[in-house]
Amino acid sequence: MMQPGSKLFLIVLATVCAFAWAQQTINKPIGQMPASAQQLIEVKVTGSKRFSEADIVASCGLQLGKPVTEDDFKRAARQLADTGAFTDISYRFSYSAAGTKLEFQVTDAAKFVPARFVDFVWFPDAEMRKRIKEYVPLFDGQLPLSGNLGDQVSDVLQAMLVDHAVPGHVDYEKAGKTDGPIESIDYKVSNVLIHIRKIEFTGAAQPELGELETAGENMGNREYSRIRLQRFVENELLPIYYERGYLKAAFGPPQTKAVNVPAAEAVQEGVRNQTVVDITFAVTPGQPYKLTAINWSGNHEFQADQLGKIVHAPAGQPANLVHINNELKQVQTLYGTRGFITAELKPDPQFDDAAATVAITIDVKEGFAYHMGDLQFRGLDNGLTVKLQDAWKLRRGDVYDASYLEQYLPEARKLLPSTLDWDVASHVTPNIGDKTVDVDLIYTARAPR
Repeated sequence: MMQPGSKLFLIVLATVCAFAWAQQTINKPIGQMPASAQQLIEVKVTGSKRFSEADIVASCGLQLGKPVTEDDFKRAARQLADTGAFTDISYRFSYSAAGTKLEFQVTDAAKFVPARFVDFVWFPDAEMRKRIKEYVPLFDGQLPLSGNLGDQVSDVLQAMLVDHAVPGHVDYEKAGKTDGPIESIDYKVSNVLIHIRKIEFTGAAQPELGELETAGENMGNREYSRIRLQRFVENELLPIYYERGYLKAAFGPPQTKAVNVPAAEAVQEGVRNQTVVDITFAVTPGQPYKLTAINWSGNHEFQADQLGKIVHAPAGQPANLVHINNELKQVQTLYGTRGFITAELKPDPQFDDAAATVAITIDVKEGFAYHMGDLQFRGLDNGLTVKLQDAWKLRRGDVYDASYLEQYLPEARKLLPSTLDWDVASHVTPNIGDKTVDVDLIYTARAPR
């Protein structure tokens, strides 16, 4: 089977004959030229919109002033191809008594994704990126989905661990949502247990600081992960400000400081290769905003006054975005009763910074109304299945009511033999193609203790 880089290498070889040329007065192969003609005096690169010429030249492995042959050009082209940063590479060269000039023509790869450093708590991000750039000139914070550029980054990170006597191993993986596109390439350290000791905050004032510190205490002694901390900020820290109207509050990236733990203490606790880390978040609260109005856009199934009875936030008071988002969940449920199970509701704030006020428009994308599809029961005998099917009131083709299942399950339990303990797992599957919803109910019975 042809390797991923092989096809590209063949393209490179094929283009050599088409693009190689010599000065008119010289027709000898470069290997038969005088030593002065074999010195590489210039390398140019055209075609890339992503990388600088200097970074591409630094990545090809050739050095100015050194003697070169055509095999050197082929190896340099292959070295660029192996990175995965380019889809097409060709080159041409000219030589004279003054020396040899080389030109690469490249085409950038179509997709790059961010590189994320999940748990490298021993180094600031800026230091890591600077070190990587020194050894991997094509690294700009993002990586192609194929090629060895990701391995090159991993090698640099591994060397940094060794330099700092960290007994870990660098691993990386392509990350993204299930059945979705790759969104990032995540680098992690294995064979080292990293625990959070404490979290501190700068830039915060009371009373928010007290709540931040309480939330931080709950993260103490948990395993460190940059992704976990990002969720912590989004789900626990930012809401502290959002509920008070600080809608532009922001948290900087976590600043980490590794804390030495005595080896004897780690052995006593049965933990080896442990790193304890202190974290500092810089907070920028911004100013609090008072609400002037809540408006609606894109709603057709329900009128604005009906939705306004659910999302009621008084004008003139701090814009409590947490409260508004909680009530939008009720609006989402309301849409689900009409079959709009994919309806999206997004608050869009319009700020007046001078007046410290905000008007919030709820942008509604209703989508399509879904209808009842297939209903299946598993784990029951035929008699019980018939009883439960008869009790289900949504018929095939009816507008699907997303709230009906919660009403149905308690009533269906009354039809089951009371001599057994019953568990039920429900699987609700929307079918985008025909806009139906299949419901699969799996029952498990066990004898009571």
